[in-house]
Amino acid sequence: MCRRAGAIVLVLLFHAPLFAQASSLLLPSAVAYDAAGDLFFVDTNRNQVFEVSLAGTLTTVAGTGTQGFGGDGAAATGALLNAPQGIAIGSDGTVYVSDTGNQRIRAISNGQIATFAGTGIAGFSGDGASALAATLSKPTGLAIDAQGALLLCDTDNHRLRRISAGVITTVAGSGVQGFAGDNAAATAAELDSPAGVAVSADGSLYIADTHNHRLRLISPSGIIQTFAGTGAAGYSGDTGQATAAQLSSPRSVTIDAAGDVIFSDSNNHRIRSINPQGTITTIAGSNWQGLAADGSVATGSPLNTPRGVTLSSFNAPVFADMPNYLVREVAANGNIYTIAIPQPPRSSIVTVTALPSITYGQGSATITVSGSVPTPQGTVKLLDNGVTTNNATLSAGATTISLASLNAGSHSLSSVYAGDGLNPASTSATSTLQILQSASTTTLQTIGQSSYAGLPLLLTATVSPASAGNPTGEVDFLDGTTLAAKATLVNGLATGTYLAPAQGNHTVIAQYAGDTNFLPSSSAATTVAIAAMPDFSLSATSTSQTVQGGLIATYPLLVSSQGGAFTGSVTFSVSGLQAGSTASFSPSLTVPGANGATVVMSIQTVPNTASSSPQPSPSQKQDNDTLAFLLAMPLLLSRSLRRRISQRKLDILPIILSLLLLGSLGCGARTISSSTEGDKSYSLTITATSTNLAGASVAHTTVVSLVVE
Repeated sequence: MCRRAGAIVLVLLFHAPLFAQASSLLLPSAVAYDAAGDLFFVDTNRNQVFEVSLAGTLTTVAGTGTQGFGGDGAAATGALLNAPQGIAIGSDGTVYVSDTGNQRIRAISNGQIATFAGTGIAGFSGDGASALAATLSKPTGLAIDAQGALLLCDTDNHRLRRISAGVITTVAGSGVQGFAGDNAAATAAELDSPAGVAVSADGSLYIADTHNHRLRLISPSGIIQTFAGTGAAGYSGDTGQATAAQLSSPRSVTIDAAGDVIFSDSNNHRIRSINPQGTITTIAGSNWQGLAADGSVATGSPLNTPRGVTLSSFNAPVFADMPNYLVREVAANGNIYTIAIPQPPRSSIVTVTALPSITYGQGSATITVSGSVPTPQGTVKLLDNGVTTNNATLSAGATTISLASLNAGSHSLSSVYAGDGLNPASTSATSTLQILQSASTTTLQTIGQSSYAGLPLLLTATVSPASAGNPTGEVDFLDGTTLAAKATLVNGLATGTYLAPAQGNHTVIAQYAGDTNFLPSSSAATTVAIAAMPDFSLSATSTSQTVQGGLIATYPLLVSSQGGAFTGSVTFSVSGLQAGSTASFSPSLTVPGANGATVVMSIQTVPNTASSSPQPSPSQKQDNDTLAFLLAMPLLLSRSLRRRISQRKLDILPIILSLLLLGSLGCGARTISSSTEGDKSYSLTITATSTNLAGASVAHTTVVSLVVE
């Protein structure tokens, strides 16, 4: 059980055949995952960065394999790196690499590489200014904080530094190599070759203070303290408090979803974990330094100076088993497996199980994945004729996907498993599925304020599926065998307009034509009674009135509804009135409604005309004119003529005028008498006018008589 040099040689010799198989990787030292769940790692001795997809495909991200510096501003795969030892991935997918031997941080974005920090000269300078002008000394561990800033372990400067918006600052470490400063400002503390950093959910920072054999914790307020380790190199303390445990050169640290702090206790050849209560345990590794077979129990497996540690997209610890030339994972079953190239040949088998025939809107398919590594994780796709219809996440290696979204007809189903880094991607065989049309139920109902002849009648029908789904298409409304209306289904409801149904009873049904997924159906017949259009009548309760001229005659009128309540406003007029008389109606308009209404017409008459000096006849008028002329004769004579007539001649003038007057008046006697005009009778036509529900003008009349005395 000895772990000293001699024992190590024995172990290495024992595992020599396995090491020979691992020649694809020379020295993996740091690991990280992107948002898609793909693994990225740096191979220090190959001077390259690699990516392993969930499907198990290995690709080169950066580096030609030649040690050196070059390639900025061009494709990362053509760049030169020098012993990279740190990696982190930003939320935007940028890959940050500690190009350790080049004293730089390099950034890879969209396949292009550029220097992010460092001049290439080992040293310390630049705080508070551009990171590109700063000097670093052996940068290693990297992490991204909640603000998207890059944290870097400036190992040989014995500092933790931060780059935000291109500006570099020191977060912890005075630059003096040593141990000091707990419970005070982190920037004044002494660190010794820090190599790993992680950020917790509350913003606290955990540092692998490697040569102090401790984990240090920096609070969000900037105060540093020891989180684990006594400072004495060694192995002890499992199941106890981490601050009392012995560590040996911790080099990398990460935090899982439960808040456990997981770190590589490198020289103890273990991966250890500290829970939120501060208790430390070993989750991988044993007393032996060496290489365990794939699938071995993690806590009993020998490891060899593990370095970088991170968490997979399934929250599983993944670490660089560095001198074993492997990247490994502690799976959910507690066993250890190789996750990167090379790995033992593995396979995954995907099976899709479903009934050969189901009704639309029903049924599901069960997808199971079995693999070389127990309980495959990750996602599967369900494909219909090669087109993805749904995605699902495996639980205990299986999942169930509803088939309700597939249309009726023939389908070829298959499934694709994306892989989980341990179990490779794979595709199932194809199976045939027949989906039958589902039944539907059509129900008819009528809506609208009334059902009167000549008015549009709204008809509505609902079409309900027998199971899941949403029937589409059209509904025909039939009045007997006649198409009354047609409507399109919207969310299972169709509304049509029967434009002008005739008076009487109508037998109406709704017929659904069906669609791809639903069978046709018809409603039960519904009898719809269409009443006559409401109208009104006009009558006078008193049809004859006799009044003395100048007085008022009144006629009560009755406006009655017919065929239903008449709701239009009725107005009135009258014709045939006595000249000069006027008529008024009270009220001036009325709505008969269901009970009818009474209106009073009032006629203001005028007096009959009468004369005691009747107008003269034409002959009388002529005689009178003659008399007036004769009487005016003396006045018409001129002064000169009157002078010529002697006095004696004037004496006979009255006699002459009298004779002429008698002649002009005739021989009979003349009398002037008075007479009175007789009673007058009038026939009056009263008209009532309105508009019915169909918007048509309606008029009705009644006749009354009026006698004016």
